Amino acid sequence: MRPLRCGPGVLLWFCLVSFGQEPYRQALQQAEELRARGDLEGVVRVLLPWVEKDPNKAEAQQALGLAYFQRNDFVGAIRHLSIAWKLEPAHRQTVESLAMAYYFSNRSAEALPLLRQAVAKNPGDTYLGYALAMTYVYTHDWDAARRMLAQLFDVPPESPEALVLASDFLAREKFTAEAEKLLLQALQKRPDLPDIHYRLALIALTNGAQPEAVAQLKKQVAAHPAHPMAWHYLGYIYTRQGKLEEAIRCLQRSIWLNLRSTESYILIAEAYTQQGKHVEAEQALQRALELAPQSYEAHFLLARIYHKTNRPELAKKEMAIADKLRASEPRP
Repeated sequence: MRPLRCGPGVLLWFCLVSFGQEPYRQALQQAEELRARGDLEGVVRVLLPWVEKDPNKAEAQQALGLAYFQRNDFVGAIRHLSIAWKLEPAHRQTVESLAMAYYFSNRSAEALPLLRQAVAKNPGDTYLGYALAMTYVYTHDWDAARRMLAQLFDVPPESPEALVLASDFLAREKFTAEAEKLLLQALQKRPDLPDIHYRLALIALTNGAQPEAVAQLKKQVAAHPAHPMAWHYLGYIYTRQGKLEEAIRCLQRSIWLNLRSTESYILIAEAYTQQGKHVEAEQALQRALELAPQSYEAHFLLARIYHKTNRPELAKKEMAIADKLRASEPRP
């Protein structure tokens, strides 16, 4: 083989190209040092001129996209990472970051194929796996959501436990009709599933179907009498229906089973107050405040008890605490 010969013109061209690349490489290195120090604004300041001059610089687009992503500026992240992804479709970090930027932007349809790709490349990453499972939920692919959630929780995907698990996540995202269907499927497969009637009761309660909720809760406590939350919600419904004796009996059982249930103490105090049993209501609220001193509702109800029992100074003091707690609550 003959040795390669380069004339002066070729050598000059090579030197010019190498010299032209050197400042870009230095900019990338500087940006990485700034990112390591947490100076994301510095990363943007250093690299933005390079991509404005040449949008096809994949490394700069990717580094810029990551900087925007770390700043929670998902619009900026998507702008640069989507370009980097087109230039280098197989770049793992670009795929993962772009997928999550779409996910956090509630752009589920665009996140889905990227999350599938990312999870396929890294099946052990539970962070990506959870995002993919929830994206299936948001795109209404219930079967895929169930399979992915089952994988995350190490349960067989076709098992009744997987159906219950998926139902919980659907109910949390307000897909109550679909959640109920999954629970009924699970109940058919295994009628003795723990908490199945309690879960059905919560969905019924969310839908405003109190008679159905009561029926399911009664089934739950019949199968599992030591279920404090089932007794609590029975007490809650009976309180709202004005069935105060039934409410108090249920709430007493809830408290006996869970002596630290602030919510049950507050609720039974409401029932006692409606009956005019102010001493019992006050005792319940005092116990609630021992457990949760910052409870607005307990302080507010206690102020009302003091007002009803002609103790204006104590009522004023409790109401001032309640107002202060309400004012300090974060606004939605």
